Amino acid sequence: MFCAYTHLGSLGRKPTHNRYIARTRTAGERRTAETRPYQFDLMRDLSQLVNKSPRNIKRIMEHNACSRSFFNPQRINDVLSRTKTTITSNGICVSVDIGLPMRKRAKHLIDITFSASGQMNSKLLVPLFGQQIGFVRHFKTDRSIDAEMKRNPTIFSRLKTAFGGSSQKIDAEMSQVQAETLKKLLQKSSEQGQKKNEVDNIKIAFAEGYLAATNSDESPKSGKTMKYLKVFQQLLVIVVFIGIFLSLFSSSNGSMFSRIQLGNQVEVDPEEIHVTFDDVKGCDEAKQELKEVVEFLKSPEKFSNLGGKLPKGVLLVGPPGTGKTLLARAVAGEANVPFFHAAGPEFDEVLVGQGARRVRDLFKAAKQRAPCVIFIDEIDSVGAKRTNSVLHPYANQTINQLLAEMDGFHQNAGVIVLGATNRRDDLDQALLRPGRFDVEVVVSTPDFTGRKEILSLYLAKILHDEIDLDMLARGTSGFTGADLENMINQAALRAAIDGAETVTMKHLESARDKVLMGPERKARLPDEEANLITAYHEGGHAIVAYYTKESHPLHKVTIMPRGPSLGHTAYIPEKERYHVTKAQLLAMMDTMMGGRAAEELVFGVEKITSGASSDLKQATSIATHMVKDWGMSEKVGLRTFDNAKGLVAAESLGPNTVEIVDAEIKRILNESYERAKAILRKHTKEHKALAEALLKYETLDAEDIKAIMNDSH
Repeated sequence: MFCAYTHLGSLGRKPTHNRYIARTRTAGERRTAETRPYQFDLMRDLSQLVNKSPRNIKRIMEHNACSRSFFNPQRINDVLSRTKTTITSNGICVSVDIGLPMRKRAKHLIDITFSASGQMNSKLLVPLFGQQIGFVRHFKTDRSIDAEMKRNPTIFSRLKTAFGGSSQKIDAEMSQVQAETLKKLLQKSSEQGQKKNEVDNIKIAFAEGYLAATNSDESPKSGKTMKYLKVFQQLLVIVVFIGIFLSLFSSSNGSMFSRIQLGNQVEVDPEEIHVTFDDVKGCDEAKQELKEVVEFLKSPEKFSNLGGKLPKGVLLVGPPGTGKTLLARAVAGEANVPFFHAAGPEFDEVLVGQGARRVRDLFKAAKQRAPCVIFIDEIDSVGAKRTNSVLHPYANQTINQLLAEMDGFHQNAGVIVLGATNRRDDLDQALLRPGRFDVEVVVSTPDFTGRKEILSLYLAKILHDEIDLDMLARGTSGFTGADLENMINQAALRAAIDGAETVTMKHLESARDKVLMGPERKARLPDEEANLITAYHEGGHAIVAYYTKESHPLHKVTIMPRGPSLGHTAYIPEKERYHVTKAQLLAMMDTMMGGRAAEELVFGVEKITSGASSDLKQATSIATHMVKDWGMSEKVGLRTFDNAKGLVAAESLGPNTVEIVDAEIKRILNESYERAKAILRKHTKEHKALAEALLKYETLDAEDIKAIMNDSH
């Protein structure tokens, strides 16, 4: 393919949108790139050019005049008057007499000849002058074109550097089909004689290309247009800075420009609260702490007569979903006082001082409605530890303003601040001292009794069959109130999809598994070998758990994929555990090792899979805590290794101690693995029967497992 500067492809198409893909060899390979708008495929353009109808020339010229201001008939005619075009059987020759404006009015004759060789060897000979060859030889990338354009920005400078250069011939790539087409085109023109419209079309195309190349000097954006554009940009910058100044001035002084503000104003209007402590379940200790605050809001004189003071702040600390926000709303609802709610991230914005201003506005509105409650959710985002960073010199303004409002020179009589966070360690110590947050309430995950209360609360809102509430509460250990609400909602949705009239225990158990492990994948794996390995793997967990005294009771075993797992074994504790013994920890590790041990015993060492990765991770975590945190290793002794609390840093230990710790962790894991294999060797028959039942029924509950064990004896 050969690309030329003449604007041969402009006729009949929009010049500003022409793009062709040129190819060139680089390091023995070909690559594609996008050409300049005025570079075109020679063969395609010549073929279309000589066949154009003369009546289209005027329309094309008018179109170009509208689409490009520098393409107007007068300028094109000026170039045409100095251009000579000849079509012969040897090629197409375009000659133009160029005068250099703003310089010496010397006239130079440029001859550009496009010709096809007599041989069919895909070559096109192009005689040109000097440096001009660099713009037509093969394909030039955008980078090389930009570099050359910077050296010679206009066609005049490029031609000027070429004057006096000797004529050269170079070879440019052209496909065999293109060369043959050009040869036939030239022969046809020679045999039939030159037609005026063909010559005119070529001259017009050359003129357009010539004028397009001068666009860098004579752009329509130059002169007055660019001058006005620069003035407009400067005025726009000035207006923006004035607007920012007026906004900051009005926010600090409340002047006549108070209506001009940037950013979103935090809403501080009190909400109507209809939540009481009866709506909060599963956190009785936290409710008891907050009832004192409610009593003070209801009857402040009862405390003030004795010299007592209302606590200025109460910090609610706990994991997400435990009911911290609900407790704060219940405090305001019980006391029947206004409630102001704000989230920590709402205070800060791009503009400096916005966060501090919003804190002032919030407390100002609260003082006018005292007694009242201000609740700041996710307070760690606004009350984080202060920094001395040079990059953010104004980062501490918001927290400093919050500290001043809570316990500063101006008193906040009757205003209680409730803050909620699950990242207490990130808070600034000045915020945690007495006088700001006087009371700290821990809202932990609900225990067995708390889960029963929460389940009863949400089950009362749906239609359900008889539910074993105790079993459901035991099977949801570690669930927060939000998790339990989501579980019951998922069960109701599943019942509606199944077309059931009420929610059953089966729906609730399925919803629990979905919350724990993700949605169920309905279809089993098509690979029977994978299903067989999964059945023996899960059966190994079940066998070890069934015959281990301190293990949790089995609830169910399934090989139905759920989430990322191919199967799982579920346990339900008989009662709530507030501490864990060493025997219970070892039993947990043994059941975790049961899956990998089953794979090795049944399929061999070479057939063990990666399915035990999660089991090994949990077992390693337990063994590490036993050695490093809980003092359950005789060789390591009653020591604790905890960098965060600075007790005994692992980095300060000698190499012998590190080796002993590592050896003890490895010993505990190996002994657990051997115990699991011993149980499976002893109960091979039960293990096989359980795996076969899983392949047949896919899911087995505790009663099914017990029946299989009894039948296999």
